[in-house]
Amino acid sequence: MKLEKNWFYQLCILLSVVGMAYILICGVSDISKNQLYPYARKGILILVFFLTWVGVHFVALLFARLNVGARLLKRKNLSIGMESVYVILVLLAAFGLRYAVIVNLPMEPASDYKTYYEVADMMKHGTLLEKGEGYCNYIAMFPHIIGYCYILKNVFQVFGTSVYNGQLANLVFSLGTVFIIYRIGRKLGGQLVGAIALFAAAFWPSQILYINMLASEYSFTFFLYLSLLLFLHLVMDYDAATKRGVRGILLHIVLGCLIAVTSAIRPMALILLIAILICIVPQKMKLPNIPRNSIPIWAQFMGRGWVRGLVILASYLILSNVLTTNTELAINRSVPSFGESFGYNLLVGLNVESEGGWNEEDSKFLYANLDSTGSPIQAQIACRDQAIKRLNSNSKAIFDLLINKYELLWGNDDYGATWNLAFLKEQNNLTLERAGFITSAMETNHIVYMVFTLFSFMTLIYLLQRSGSYLYVPILIYLGTVGMHLLVESQNRYHFHVLPVMMIVASVGVGYIFENAKGYVRSSDLLRQEKETLRLKEQHVLKQFEEEEHQAIKTRYKSMTNSFDMKAAIDNGNVVVTVSEKYIEPPKTQENQEIIISQDPIKKDNDQLKKILEREKQIPVNVGKMKAVNRLKSKIKHVEWRKTK
Repeated sequence: MKLEKNWFYQLCILLSVVGMAYILICGVSDISKNQLYPYARKGILILVFFLTWVGVHFVALLFARLNVGARLLKRKNLSIGMESVYVILVLLAAFGLRYAVIVNLPMEPASDYKTYYEVADMMKHGTLLEKGEGYCNYIAMFPHIIGYCYILKNVFQVFGTSVYNGQLANLVFSLGTVFIIYRIGRKLGGQLVGAIALFAAAFWPSQILYINMLASEYSFTFFLYLSLLLFLHLVMDYDAATKRGVRGILLHIVLGCLIAVTSAIRPMALILLIAILICIVPQKMKLPNIPRNSIPIWAQFMGRGWVRGLVILASYLILSNVLTTNTELAINRSVPSFGESFGYNLLVGLNVESEGGWNEEDSKFLYANLDSTGSPIQAQIACRDQAIKRLNSNSKAIFDLLINKYELLWGNDDYGATWNLAFLKEQNNLTLERAGFITSAMETNHIVYMVFTLFSFMTLIYLLQRSGSYLYVPILIYLGTVGMHLLVESQNRYHFHVLPVMMIVASVGVGYIFENAKGYVRSSDLLRQEKETLRLKEQHVLKQFEEEEHQAIKTRYKSMTNSFDMKAAIDNGNVVVTVSEKYIEPPKTQENQEIIISQDPIKKDNDQLKKILEREKQIPVNVGKMKAVNRLKSKIKHVEWRKTK
């Protein structure tokens, strides 16, 4: 199903361009904070921008000039083998780095991470209702908490209850996400784009440092991008010509269910569902130009985008209701609907004093309403009503808060380092060696983050000029996350699941650079061939002109000197020679003969003309040649004048 561009597509790309540009501004400004030499660090970052940009273009031109892509295509088996080895090696290296962080940066769960651990342990032993009444009330207000707890519970049941096992589970989800990002990049841009996306996902510093937290981000991101990969497979690989129509319909149902599972871990998965519907509903699959009765029923049924969207949405809603019911049974409480569950987050997100982050004032307001009403739903509704009052209280302050929240969320990518520094210090595990390593990793991570933001910005500019691309869906995930966290509670780590979007978008942009390099080399080769052809043609014309000019000079010479080839005439029998008595007289001496010849003016002139003619043959046909011809003409006129005399 081909994606057609429309006004909303263009608007979203333009908004993303503005957003990425602002991230670059914030990132360049943020790098100099609390530094001994702030301007030097800015200069280093700009230099890295320049060197990376030039380096990518240089490598692209080199590959295009060496025709690496075409050579690999001729050796398909070798190309696939090299790619497979590369993927395996990168995944092994990614595993090693993440495992090293888990071992060398020991972390006990705290804050929300402690909640996940303790709820999962209670669920494993079946004591959540008995010992976890407070947690049940908490889950009733924030139902998505239990999604990741279900995953941890299953891990604990199989491998035992420990933080280490939970961390290893996150490691598996992280490696799975790395591989999925590789597959998405490959589907959107080919082998090169997939290889770049794989490398970026495997070695992104903040996502490696964060691995020792019992955080829901890893499982959520895994299922989110698995859903995206399945969607891309359905819209790019399933068309009217496929013979697996029933399987395609079932996969649409699976996609809706997969998004529902992802939403149970974190409700931000709803952004992907909305992005898919925005993308697919206006589309229409092109059917074969054959009688309608010959087209399979499934192709007619799924040929319209809104039908596909309806199947996905229906399966999502059905499974979401099932999971919600299961959550209510697990905690023995009713949970708020999607619209009601955002009340507290909206209240916190609109708090100007706390800059949209967690604060004790709003937390007390939530629990005070919970105690007074005894209902988590009513507590959330009270928070929602209070948030609406804040939204209408001071428009200028709210607008300033929204811009500030965007900077806090996207201005840097330091969450992996800052959470490690904070918790290790709190747990008395922060040594000078660990602090130095984490700080260095944070500085490196910021440069990586900025470089990928730069290439994402460049890619978005490309998308404005190119035909429609399904890169549109990841971009909608970014825009949806921006819009959501401008209003609700925001922390720097909440952009965790959007980092793969930057990896994919930037990788596709690098693919565009390599594609443009191929076009540039191809056009330059054609231009060089045209110039060479033109040069050879000019040489041929000049040589032909030179031969004609030489022939003309010979003709003029013969006509002006009235020369007669006696030998040729005698040989051809045109002239008969008779001998007189004078012939038997003694010959003249050589000396006298030379004197007679030297005194013959006509003979001297003929010799001079022959010498001139020989010189003219050596002169190239150009302006100098024409001057030489004019000189010859004057000589000929002089000879004629002497003849008349």
